[in-house]
Amino acid sequence: MSRSQTTIAIAIVGGGIAGLTAALCLARVGLRSTIFERADELSEVGAGLQLSPNALSVMELLGLLPALQRAGTEASHVELKRGLSGRTITEVPVHAGDGTPYLSIHRADLQTVLRDAVEREPKITLRLGATLASVRPGAGSVKIGLANGGDTITADLLIAADGVRSAVAEILGLAPAVPTGTTAWRTTIEAAEAADPFDDGAGIRAWLGPRRHAVAYPIRAGRAVNLVMIAQTDESPNAARNLSAGFSNWDEQLVDLARRASAPTPWPLFATPVSRPFVLSDGRIVLLGDAAHAMAPYAAQGAGMAIEDAAVLADALARTGEPRAAAELYEAERRPRIDRVRKRVGFHRFVYHLAPPLSLGRDMVLALRPKAALRGDLAWLYDWRAPDLTHGHQDGSGPQPSGRTERRAASDRLP
Repeated sequence: MSRSQTTIAIAIVGGGIAGLTAALCLARVGLRSTIFERADELSEVGAGLQLSPNALSVMELLGLLPALQRAGTEASHVELKRGLSGRTITEVPVHAGDGTPYLSIHRADLQTVLRDAVEREPKITLRLGATLASVRPGAGSVKIGLANGGDTITADLLIAADGVRSAVAEILGLAPAVPTGTTAWRTTIEAAEAADPFDDGAGIRAWLGPRRHAVAYPIRAGRAVNLVMIAQTDESPNAARNLSAGFSNWDEQLVDLARRASAPTPWPLFATPVSRPFVLSDGRIVLLGDAAHAMAPYAAQGAGMAIEDAAVLADALARTGEPRAAAELYEAERRPRIDRVRKRVGFHRFVYHLAPPLSLGRDMVLALRPKAALRGDLAWLYDWRAPDLTHGHQDGSGPQPSGRTERRAASDRLP
């Protein structure tokens, strides 16, 4: 690691999956960072998510894959089913060619693994209760003002990892994320109450139907089931009742899961404009994860793309040693892949929500395709592998123990 790299002052706004992963990847290449998180404590909301092999390749490199495997459940394939009858259309393999698994996991469990790793890493400082108030790019640096009489921080690089409603993007005047016209209704069911519909190793099941679909998979190491029902947005006071009515005559297994679940929480789905830049202010501000490219969850890649972003940005900084060059390299590498994932999301949304008779043709085509061909369709997505992230280390070491988590007054410039 060159002297110029080790003295880069890096601020990360957002202490969620994207921000924590970014800090860990930066530490892996020897770079210090400070995470500014507005919450007083890290507590992930929501329910489950899926981590495909591409994302898990980053976690394996960080040494976190064993912990995630203990917290999650491995899936061999995604079973696509007809919504009304429950009949299986096909099974799409999701394993990687090199053996990297596919996991379903609770968001809180993923965040716990990341947070614990951050707390062990001395190159990372986590500042909680730090709400962003201003961002002022300057010549060769960025000044970050904190709210409620907080201090002003000067950084060489600002990484915006603060989600779909990014405060950084808003302050910089970027066009906001827009509704996709659909809402995800999320809930969980204790496995003892779910009649264990995943005892055959499928791991993930998706029921497809006109204008709506549902997905269920185990979380909490199999102790609970995550259920997501996605339908056209309904702003009426009877939205929950209308949602239930829309699935009431579907496959009995799905209906039973919904009946046993707690009341679902609605999550309107937003997407950032395709034209949103990933890099701003002459390379001094980089958007990462949902702040850069939030998209609907039809390919289950929201967390995965944020995790990939983190590894690519850290690698670019290690390779160039300079924020502007690294930011340009980051956007050049990420933009084509994100565009391709967005196209896949649009394809899945169209195919999943087909009505008869087009859905009958879809089912026939999928049923006739060999499993190897279905796996091959997604090889470009799942077989992506994290950059090495060991080049530039003097000793080849990764994250070290005895890090710190604190709320403290920062100096004028980040370390």
